[in-house]
Amino acid sequence: MTKLMNRLTPPEFKAVRDIAFPNIRIEKLDNGCPLYILNGGTQEVIKLDVMVNAGSIYSTQKLVAPLTGLMLNEGTSGKNAHQIAEAFDFYGAYFQPTTEKDKTFVGLVTLSKYLEQTLPLFSEVLNQSIFPQKEFDILVDRRRQNFLVEQEKTSFLAREVFYEKLFGPNHPYGMKTQEAHYLTTPREDVFEFYQEHFHAGNFEFIVSGKVGKAEIQLINQYLGRLPKKGTSESLTPTIQTAKGMPPFVVEKESAVQSSIRTGLVTVNKLHPDYMGLKILVTIFGGYFGSRLMKNIREEKGYTYGINAMQVSLMQTGFMAVAADVKAENTREALHEIIVEMEKLKKEPIPVEELHLVRNYMMGDMLQMFDGPFSTADTFKAVVPYNLGFDYFRNMQETLWSISPKRLLELANRYFVTEKLTTVVAGKY
Repeated sequence: MTKLMNRLTPPEFKAVRDIAFPNIRIEKLDNGCPLYILNGGTQEVIKLDVMVNAGSIYSTQKLVAPLTGLMLNEGTSGKNAHQIAEAFDFYGAYFQPTTEKDKTFVGLVTLSKYLEQTLPLFSEVLNQSIFPQKEFDILVDRRRQNFLVEQEKTSFLAREVFYEKLFGPNHPYGMKTQEAHYLTTPREDVFEFYQEHFHAGNFEFIVSGKVGKAEIQLINQYLGRLPKKGTSESLTPTIQTAKGMPPFVVEKESAVQSSIRTGLVTVNKLHPDYMGLKILVTIFGGYFGSRLMKNIREEKGYTYGINAMQVSLMQTGFMAVAADVKAENTREALHEIIVEMEKLKKEPIPVEELHLVRNYMMGDMLQMFDGPFSTADTFKAVVPYNLGFDYFRNMQETLWSISPKRLLELANRYFVTEKLTTVVAGKY
């Protein structure tokens, strides 16, 4: 007889104590490119990611790097944009380029049985794109129109100006997008960037899903033949943070809410303080029960949501707080952000709160390794730093060993409120 479930009794709570990190194999393709192999999952699907040294940090021109990624599938020496799109669609494959500040990622998702058909096309797009002028003009105009729409949003304005003030207007991390960039970036500059950076000397591959010997041979057959040049070096301009109070304000009289961005340059994943600082920032504002959410959302009602994050970039790291608040409560919200930062510098975090955050972050880490594709995305975040899954093992150990005293030390070292870079878009 089947025992009925008592729905009045909640399931037993179990803390996540240990995470079984997957094995990863590394092989070299014939042209020397590393291939990271994450074999797993039950579906006959493969995800292939290419990490390219072609992020924004490799160009002094604002739009060159992102336009390069977007132009990859707009035409090759053998196919036009329509034929490329039609071929990927015919096999149910998905092609996605993404350009970030440090890297460009080009992804292919395909059924395993069609890998032999989609890989040649993927290789062609990577190596034989020709950036047709007509398609380039259409793309740039479409992006310009999107930019003009985004400029009407306070969240977009606050983010753009925040990066500019945090890193400096001439640093690739901080260079603000302007409409003039869309009108003055020639196709030739973008194509030159592609020719300089999209080659095997700048490629690292990650393949995940149901990956066997036959799939690896196919990858080597098509991607191991790509030509190789020297590895590109990123630019290393000086970061020039514009520190100061009161906030930098982007006035928007019609705004019913104001977008706040405030933060500090800190450290990246390579620094020994990074993991502890990430835990501290999570307590501060990195999850739904954080200090900022309890104060500014639940108690004060100034915002629907507020979030703090610790971000790692190749040249540095930064802590930032982001919120959209009622316009009339902008000053009060900024004040309360500083109040919560100062509390963390004066009062040790209660053990119960640290335990709650520890469980949250362990659960979040579990999600990061939920399946081969999520695992591959997680792995992409550490490969540029020459780190592997040991990074997450160390994070796990830090979560269980860090003390309130250590977090208090980190708060006093990094939460220097006098040095906050603050931007408000809307009303102040």
